[in-house]
Amino acid sequence: MHLMSNVISVEVYTNGGIVSPGELRKIAMLAQQFGAGYLQLGNRQQIRFSIQEDVIEKFKVRMELIALKYSIGTHETHNIICSALAKDILKTKVWLTEGEYRDILGGFDFQPEIAINIVDPEQYAIPMFTGVLNFVASAVENYWNIYFSLPQQGEQGWMPILIQSDKISSFSLYIQTCLQSKVTSSLAELMDELYQLDSWNFKKVDQYPVIPDYHFFPVEGFHSNGNTHWLGIFNKKNKFSISLIDAICVEALDSNLGTIYISTWDSLLFKNIASARIPNWENLLGLLDVNTGHAAHELNWNMNELNHKSSEIKSYVNDYFRINDKRIEGLIIGVNNEANDNFYSIKIEEESLFTLFGKHYFSVYHIRYKEDFNPNNPIDKSFMDYIQKKSLPEFISYLTLEYFTKKKNKPIATTTKEKIVPAILKQKILLQHVYQCSTCLTLYDPDFGDPEEGVISGTSYDELPENYCCSICSNPKKGFILFLFFVKENA
Repeated sequence: MHLMSNVISVEVYTNGGIVSPGELRKIAMLAQQFGAGYLQLGNRQQIRFSIQEDVIEKFKVRMELIALKYSIGTHETHNIICSALAKDILKTKVWLTEGEYRDILGGFDFQPEIAINIVDPEQYAIPMFTGVLNFVASAVENYWNIYFSLPQQGEQGWMPILIQSDKISSFSLYIQTCLQSKVTSSLAELMDELYQLDSWNFKKVDQYPVIPDYHFFPVEGFHSNGNTHWLGIFNKKNKFSISLIDAICVEALDSNLGTIYISTWDSLLFKNIASARIPNWENLLGLLDVNTGHAAHELNWNMNELNHKSSEIKSYVNDYFRINDKRIEGLIIGVNNEANDNFYSIKIEEESLFTLFGKHYFSVYHIRYKEDFNPNNPIDKSFMDYIQKKSLPEFISYLTLEYFTKKKNKPIATTTKEKIVPAILKQKILLQHVYQCSTCLTLYDPDFGDPEEGVISGTSYDELPENYCCSICSNPKKGFILFLFFVKENA
């Protein structure tokens, strides 16, 4: 009897999300040969698929023929992000060409073990600050600003130096070595080290880049670009069948497209499609049943689809958005984002209150958001902590309402914090039975009562008079619902 081996994940690194149709086709065919039915796209522009563990050695031999870097299982290295796909379809730095990107990427003779972003600050297709090292094109030709980011350690900020394009790879290796040695880890310590060296011909920074506003990038469908067109192909489940990959690679070759681009949004992008080839592409997408009209409910999420819990949360919240016809255009919602992936307007984080025999119990959720809801802003704020899953859609909806209110430059009567009962500011975890207003989500906590309505502390919900109304929105007592609320108690 043959026992099936374990399935193991493979990541193929296409640094900068740049891959030729021939290379992508070879990857797809090889994946199929070793049992994969589809490819997935990672949020760092890499390619993912799964194979059986017992064929790893044979797989490695075949991968050597493709000559692309890859990892199996642990994925301790990272794909390099770059914004080359934005060239010629979005506003970009005049001096920064696609050739410049390729030269920089070609200078990396190693696959980084830290996340590295190489981006144009004027484009909005690729996030700026999701790397440990974020090289941001400056106003000075051939020079880059550097944003260092270790948010988990509270270390992030601009380095007061500019670096040349051809020095980015060696500089990245040096910083990686410093971080791995654990002797030098803070930004201040790194700068002290760098000031003692003169290996990279730094320029002094005169002015740091302005953090750009976020604009939604249309990751799918046909778009005109003067005399040519570009096409984005998105898959809701982030599962691109091998037959689809094969067909679009063949069409790309027939259309004289030398490059296919992988976005950070689970989509493939094709640039410089001649008008005469559009009918061929449209027919192909029709025959393959490829949808290019997904709603923002699907397109505006930043997460790792391989994380089962993250996918569950996305589906749960999306179901509420669709049923209630909620608008989220312009917002990026992140779920359980990886350590340095801080590109989101609103973020949902899951936490288990305790673990027993390797299993997690009593999941609660934290909601954070960026100032002005701009995902390019590296600093985020806390909104709500220790809430139940069933309340996530309502709280996210409240934040979307605040986003659109601010966008219209209308003053908000009360701040987010003013609408949250002080009970959530306690420090020890407990489970409380409280009641929540179904309209504005205000919580009634008997420990505090409601002084604005003449209700003293210690008054239970059952003891409230029948004419009691929410102090925020005047919703009557019957409009409150029972809510199991996880809070922290003062130490």
